[in-house]
Parts: sequence; C-alpha cells; structure tokens
Amino acid sequence: MSEEKIIEESELDDLLEEAKGDSAEPVVEIPKEKVVEPEIEIELETGEQEKIVEPVNENEGIELEVEEEPKTEQKMVVDPEIVSAHTPKQIQQSTQTIQSVVAQTGLVAPVCSVQESVRIFKEFEQAKKEILTSKDVIWFGDDGRPTVEGQGNPHIKRSGWRKLARFFGLSWDIVSISQAIPMQNGGYMYKTKVRVWHPAGASIIAEGVTTSKDPFLSKSGRKEANEEDVIMKSETVAINRGIDDILGGGEVSAEELE
Repeated sequence: MSEEKIIEESELDDLLEEAKGDSAEPVVEIPKEKVVEPEIEIELETGEQEKIVEPVNENEGIELEVEEEPKTEQKMVVDPEIVSAHTPKQIQQSTQTIQSVVAQTGLVAPVCSVQESVRIFKEFEQAKKEILTSKDVIWFGDDGRPTVEGQGNPHIKRSGWRKLARFFGLSWDIVSISQAIPMQNGGYMYKTKVRVWHPAGASIIAEGVTTSKDPFLSKSGRKEANEEDVIMKSETVAINRGIDDILGGGEVSAEELE
C-alpha cells in the first residue's frame, strides 16, 4: 500500500500558479496599421477651374475642384444724338444711374432729368442770341433770296456754327471726300462725310454735297466754279449739319441756301 503524501496549503498554491503559467498562451501584439483616408476630387463643369480645400478634420482635407461661372459684363447704349453740358462729375453720376436702370429694367433711360434737359436746350437758344452777332447770320426771304436783317428767317453761317461748337465743346474729323461725281445735266458734285463728336461720347456722321452749278460759286451760271471751292463748300455744309444735328437744332445753315 502506497504511502500518501501530504501537501501543505502553501505548496498547493505554488503548484497551481506554476500550472497556470505553463498552460497560458502567449499574447502577440499586432501593430496597428495607420489608416489614411483617401482624398476625394470633385469636378464641376462651369467656368474656370479653381481648387478649394475644405478641411474635414485637423489632419486630413478634401480637395474640391470648382469652376467659376464666367462673369457677363453689362453694356449700356446711349443715344449718340443727345448732348448735354454736364461737368465730368455730373456725366459720371448720370452714367452710373443709367447703368443701374438698364441693368434692372432693360429699358433705355434718359441721360438726365427733364428739368435739366429743358435748362440745357434753353442755354442753346440763349447762346444763339448772345454769342452770335449779325455777321454770323444771314436772313433769307420766302423766295430763298437774302434780305436785310429782321426780314424773313435767320440762318446761321459757318462762323456762327464754329462758335457754337466751341461753346459746347464739340470737335470734328473729316471721314471721307468723294471723287468728282458727274451729273446727268452737266457739271459735277462732291460729297464730304464728317464725324462731329463730344467728349462725353456722343457722335454723329453728317454729309455735305455741293455741285459745280452752285449759284454762289458759279455766280448764277456766269462763270465756271472752281473745283477747290466746290470741295471746300461740301466740307463746310457737312460740318454745319453735324454741329446742328448733335445739338438738336434742326436748322438749315446759310451755306446750304446761298
């Protein structure tokens, strides 16, 4: 019969600890992989491309490609036959007002108020009375012949139109002068085109025509007109008409009636 071994309590604890250590599986640490979030690109098909970075968190961001929509410039058209005596500052303010009205309504707006327009045209009539002298005007009767001052209707001469042009700040350029154009009844004519313009931007094209049979140049047919005089008078008539038209005068110059 085998002899039983008595194990004390303290030894039993040591044996249990030993057995537990031998059977435990080793713990293996798996290194954590660094997770990188991918960058997302979004393309929008309008206008010029521009990259915009919108942060998602402290370390990562998403790049967005955004195309800007092209800007449309609004243009304003002003009637070239309207001329005002505004100062540059007033013109600038009027232009800004027009652009605002046109942009909002699409309608053509006046360059200034009714009261301002009345004042300007009154100045035109006043200028004719005070700036022009008797030497700048010829009076014509109903039969189309010159008369004395006060009888018939007054018509402004070349010198008078030049004074008004200087008063209102107008200038002009010769656009073209035609070659001599033969006429069916004999003789020839010249046509001249001029552009009369104002610093504010208004301009107008006017045409003047003179023939070699002009009564003033040919002395009512008693002599042959000088070709240079015919060209010069066609220029004068064109410039007179241009100044008159851009100022809104609606008159016939004296040279057209001579």
